[in-house]
Amino acid sequence: MGWETALDRLLMQQIHLAEKDKTKIKLVQRQLLDYGEVAAERPGLSFLLGYGSALLGIELPVVSSEERSRRWRLFGSVRAFDRKGDRDRIASMLEDPQMLLDLLGDPMVAGNALPLVVRSLFWSGDIKLAVRAIQYLAAESESSEMEVIVDAAVTDLLTRLETRVDSDDQESTASILGKILGMSGFDRLPDDVQARYHRALAERLLEASEWEQAIASAEKACEIAEGHAMLVSSASLVAALGELREHDTVSVDPRAERPERDAALARLQHVADQPDEASPEALYLRSLLAYETGDLQIAARGFERAIQELRRHEGRDVLLRDRARFFQAAALLTAGDATETTRALKLMEQSLDTVKPDLESFYSVHEALKSHDRKLSLRFLDAVDVGRGSTPDQLLFVALEYLSLGEAGPAALAARRVLEVAIDLDQRIEALRVVLTAHNMRGERDQSRACYAEMRELLVQRGKFEQLEALLMNEEFVGQALDHLEIKLELVNVYDELEGRDYERASLQVAIARSLRARRDVDALQQAYGLLQEVNCVYPDLAPDELGAIEKLLELNDEKPHTADAARAAVTALAKSLGRQPSVLVVGGNERQRRHHQRLDKLGKEWGFEGEWLMTNYTSPQKTVSTIGDRLKNGVDLLILLHWNRHETTEPALEIARSCDVSARTVHYAGFTSLQVALAEQWQRMTPVAS
Repeated sequence: MGWETALDRLLMQQIHLAEKDKTKIKLVQRQLLDYGEVAAERPGLSFLLGYGSALLGIELPVVSSEERSRRWRLFGSVRAFDRKGDRDRIASMLEDPQMLLDLLGDPMVAGNALPLVVRSLFWSGDIKLAVRAIQYLAAESESSEMEVIVDAAVTDLLTRLETRVDSDDQESTASILGKILGMSGFDRLPDDVQARYHRALAERLLEASEWEQAIASAEKACEIAEGHAMLVSSASLVAALGELREHDTVSVDPRAERPERDAALARLQHVADQPDEASPEALYLRSLLAYETGDLQIAARGFERAIQELRRHEGRDVLLRDRARFFQAAALLTAGDATETTRALKLMEQSLDTVKPDLESFYSVHEALKSHDRKLSLRFLDAVDVGRGSTPDQLLFVALEYLSLGEAGPAALAARRVLEVAIDLDQRIEALRVVLTAHNMRGERDQSRACYAEMRELLVQRGKFEQLEALLMNEEFVGQALDHLEIKLELVNVYDELEGRDYERASLQVAIARSLRARRDVDALQQAYGLLQEVNCVYPDLAPDELGAIEKLLELNDEKPHTADAARAAVTALAKSLGRQPSVLVVGGNERQRRHHQRLDKLGKEWGFEGEWLMTNYTSPQKTVSTIGDRLKNGVDLLILLHWNRHETTEPALEIARSCDVSARTVHYAGFTSLQVALAEQWQRMTPVAS
């Protein structure tokens, strides 16, 4: 400080010793008073009295009433509070306009106090007052000395503004920068400082998505900063980001299609021409644009240079450095240079703690990782943010890659994410394939069945029966969701929907009948007989001996094949016993079976019962069970559950039937005939013995 004498400095040391309890405060107090008796008019005395009083918490006299003396004492107090770290106290003091004017009214005091004032006000959040103080001195300064002080304060303020984080309750940084740019004497500042202000404003305009204004401010910075290569580079980077409509460098992800790419590359031409004079951020962005267009060698070299520069400035944007490592690794792996594999894997490992892989270039990178390091390829997949701006195709890639590595759980999670965002049928079906395969891998049969039901409903709704057939023919895929008999039953219903597949349907019905016959229980034999009767009506030569064989097996069990006449008689007897028509509730099926509902109504009129068919394809198991319970408690005599129902529906429904003393059974539905046979059997079982 230019105003200090050797004695001033000595007394300052004494005050600091007293502050640390290394000397007595009373001794220092006596020294200051003695100094006042011989140098009452010196500014150093008033400063020391204010400084000592505030720092040590003691009363020291005012030795002069002059305005100049009062200013120096105030300056001493402010310096003391700054040393104590009590910046809130300083900010509170300076809220008094008169006190601020006292500090800034004397050029010598102002020159020493202004940096402290700016720093304290900035720290406390009162930037508006700091700017006002600078503007006041800038307007009032008439000496070159004061101009130097103001310029220094403006430069100091810029350093703080460049890293300031805006808050809703304070004036925006962009507004403050605008005030400084319009301040008297701004054009007196060095070119690099002026350029930094314009660049800082451009960055803030980017944050606000004011793209064209940001570009204009960045261009102004480039114009002023001519000769300052690194500053020009950083301002050009801001202009390039404006062209790309991106808020900052870190947020730019690779995109195959980018209409603004050429304009941005033009802003970054200096990186290609003079890479040694380019900022690390500009090197990074230029390399990223090369990477997304497939210029892998250029990209890898650019990322390497960016990493070196960022490493040179320790603490400078660590995330950007990690992203540069990630994309350099991605470029090297995609290029397939075997000599660079080890380095690429190391770079990838270093980056995955902080970087979320982009899904735009994900597949080629992960394919390379799989071939070299399975553990690292899993880390790569785990780092992918499947919830951020991902397309269904990209998410499917992730899910399928997890499957290829045997990771069922993550594969299912990624596939379920596809189902949340995908509309396209093929994408949804492929996602469900992944989910079902994942359940198969973990032996989760109930979940596999539920997933298959989802797939079936999607395909049926859209009439994609050929696709459904292809799924069912892949036993390795559906083998855990469905058993052999269920697969045949499903195919029967598919062929019922397809033109020209009647013979295949009949052949499957014969195969189903043989499977049922092999069980040798009466219910299964009756169902098999009914199916063969249906086949025999259309294709009598398909299974000529099967009907006779089943009749003999029924006879061995003291049973006869159920006939329509026998069923009608049984219903009549049951109605007489009940005093009303008996009723049946059929549960299961989807839109394919809707046309069979009329056949149930017709059969009910012929035999004399009331029937209701409850479809379950769009209803949760819990709601279905609740509906079944309501029906059974209100006069239903027979419950038929078709084989498509989920375990969560079938078991509770059977339990409710037992509690309500209602007859119930499950049926392997292979066309309406299978249901008719089951009804005939059940009505006869329920007929009073007298019949």
